[in-house]
Amino acid sequence: MQRAVFVFMLSQLLSSNALYAGSVRIHGKIANPLSGQITFSTYDGMLEYSEVQRTANLDKYGNFSLVFPITADYMDISLQHGDQASELFLRDGDDVTMSLDAKDFDKTLRYSGKGAATANFAAMHVLDNGLGQQFGANLQPLMAKGPEEFMSASKDMLQKELDYLQSHKDGLPAAFIKNWTAKLSYTMYYDWLIYPAYHQMMTKKEHPLQEIPKENYQVSASIPMVFDDSYLSISSYRNLVGSIFDNRTGGLDSLHAKLYRQNDSAAILARKWLPAKSREFYFAHKVYGEMDYASVSKADSDYYAFKKMYPGSHYMPVLDKAVKLKRKLGAGQPALDFAFTSLDGRKMKLSDLRGKVVLLDFWASWCGPCMQELPSTKKVEEHFKGRDVVFLNVSIDDDTTAWKKAIEKKQIEGINVCQPGGWKSPIAAKYGVQGVPVYFLIDKQGRFVTETTPRPSETDKLTDLIEQALH
Repeated sequence: MQRAVFVFMLSQLLSSNALYAGSVRIHGKIANPLSGQITFSTYDGMLEYSEVQRTANLDKYGNFSLVFPITADYMDISLQHGDQASELFLRDGDDVTMSLDAKDFDKTLRYSGKGAATANFAAMHVLDNGLGQQFGANLQPLMAKGPEEFMSASKDMLQKELDYLQSHKDGLPAAFIKNWTAKLSYTMYYDWLIYPAYHQMMTKKEHPLQEIPKENYQVSASIPMVFDDSYLSISSYRNLVGSIFDNRTGGLDSLHAKLYRQNDSAAILARKWLPAKSREFYFAHKVYGEMDYASVSKADSDYYAFKKMYPGSHYMPVLDKAVKLKRKLGAGQPALDFAFTSLDGRKMKLSDLRGKVVLLDFWASWCGPCMQELPSTKKVEEHFKGRDVVFLNVSIDDDTTAWKKAIEKKQIEGINVCQPGGWKSPIAAKYGVQGVPVYFLIDKQGRFVTETTPRPSETDKLTDLIEQALH
């Protein structure tokens, strides 16, 4: 029996900022396949979230085999076959055999072999409760509730998940039970952290936020200050560690400034509360997270400060790459050229727009803050109507249908471009885009005007910069 075996070289695929370096094997047989392939996706890395898809072709009997790296204690792996999806959790050394009749996908998906207990639990959870990775998204609609009601409702949702785990814990490794519990708990705590601003946006529909009532902060203030280096491979733990101290030292009175400003008081709290490895991650995360928004001098200063504190850090390769790109995006540097096809079918390059001022906007249809910037963007467009200013909107949407619908519904003007691939799309990757929306202002000579372009909601600042670039 011939099998299609896809073996990936671990030295080439392991993320340079991973704490774990191992591998797993998944193989098996699919009866009545929906397609000729099966794809397993992971988010590798700790600072840069890079989705990696690994696909195996089925042979004529429906067999497949795949070996790939594991970069977490228990790796969250998404499975896609045809239009069906599931997830599983595996750790270094696991070797599972999958059996599946695709005619009845959820009810027949089973695993055997080393690591089968956690894989089968995940498959059963998808069937009964949905994807575990959707827990945070399921909490977010609750944010319209008042502080006490929100906390109570989110605790109830967490308890239901923990009760489910308790009733299905037989055969599960103690390490997985601990990991799963922490994953869900820190997901809830992260939603508590972002509650003050999100509640205000959902109930007041205002942007930018004018003021956040102090009572909203009782939710984020209730997060227990409990940190554990063994949880660093859990993304929800890292999300909380990376943001909680900024929240504790002033709140989110500006959604797009304070979130990305390193704060001395926050650094003091991080040193006080975080164990060694979590503290190292916190400072690496701050340096990396500010690259999009800080000046080149600030990015350089923070980079060298981190390098002095942690000269042998496994985060350094990622930070090295980020700071080198940041220097290329400084004021007066030539804008990085790229080719694109616009929504109306024009094949162009950024350099074709020389002689005009260009506001380059990276956005996505699923991005709430992007949508909230649109009314302000229209004001800026109206101000410069008929003048040598081009609004170039580059979407990182994977779903081009959603992209087109958003343009039509919101009447987004200018030159619209979409390169599916998310953060990995060629244009976004070239500009080091790690979050949206983010803007770059380019002068008539094709040079960056500033290192930190204001958002359209900072209308006066942005308008003044464009006026200066026109003269």
